[in-house]
Amino acid sequence: MTKQEIEENILALVKGKRKVLIITHENPDPDSIAAAFGLKYLFRKTMGISSIIAYSGIIGRAENKSMVKLLDIDMVPLQSITPRNYSVIALVDCQPHTGNVNLPKGVNPTIVIDHHPLRKSSSKADYVDVRRDIGSTSTIITQYIRQMGIPVDKQVATALFYGIKSDTRDLGRQSTDADIRASVFLFPYTLQKKLSRIEHPKMPREYFIELFSVLKNARIYGDAVVARIEMIKWPEMIGEFADALIQLQGVRWCMCYGHHNGFLLFSIRTTRASFMAGVLAHKICLGIGKGGGHETFAAGKIDLAQALKSVKDPEDILLKRFLKEVNSKDAKPLMLIQEKVAVDPSVSINGNI
Repeated sequence: MTKQEIEENILALVKGKRKVLIITHENPDPDSIAAAFGLKYLFRKTMGISSIIAYSGIIGRAENKSMVKLLDIDMVPLQSITPRNYSVIALVDCQPHTGNVNLPKGVNPTIVIDHHPLRKSSSKADYVDVRRDIGSTSTIITQYIRQMGIPVDKQVATALFYGIKSDTRDLGRQSTDADIRASVFLFPYTLQKKLSRIEHPKMPREYFIELFSVLKNARIYGDAVVARIEMIKWPEMIGEFADALIQLQGVRWCMCYGHHNGFLLFSIRTTRASFMAGVLAHKICLGIGKGGGHETFAAGKIDLAQALKSVKDPEDILLKRFLKEVNSKDAKPLMLIQEKVAVDPSVSINGNI
């Protein structure tokens, strides 16, 4: 997209407006946070427009909390404001009516910028830039900033760089040449010490307690691994543990799931893009919830109160559908950790007797 196209389309929509709202998806990840931060910076530097970033759910993952704090990203809970009062509403890294963004009934976004498959619900927006062939929404925002030729703020650059890095898993998951070019452009402006602190934050004790529970309870069905998350302190834990378990040797599919605030949440990972995780996520919760995503990673949620009106056990249905679709329905489940490791008490830690 050229500078002129950006000016005539997205920037023209905010010109002269005083109340602009930028909304991330629910329980925002680094890509969604960074894209919102970058878009806010773009509006301010090009049009002198102040905007507010809002999110629903929580920011729970340690890396995400660290990112918001260290880079001074001002965000407010969506429930604390009234979207109807804003003349421009921009959705980043999400689309309306997909289950991961909470908009009041009758409120439609003015702008939609995303890298997930295009949804019909986005057609009502005045400006839509949805590119499913790009690894992160942060890449799209970086392109806007670069094309406009505005100075690159170091905090914004660090956020966008980490947004790309996080969503593509270090440019190794569904990354494209566009993601690589954006990362190379941003890198000289990044605050490396802050970036390191974001990527390697101190973890709360609850994380390790739950990690132990996940590993102890994970079950392997052929080339698929499934784990129920018992104690969900923050929704991102599900995706975090799915990212870890998909690295298990011999595994091609992974699903982690658990309950949080009245919802059954799940995350799916696969090792091959041709398997279409996003399509699978949509299919296995059809009729009881909403799901979607990308080729190798996806997620979804089921409103338990609503689902229980039509089915007896939504969790059981979700698991059975998943195993059926990945051809592991008849595989005998094996515990990931089958027995305790015996330790010879006569051997010290350093190997000396």
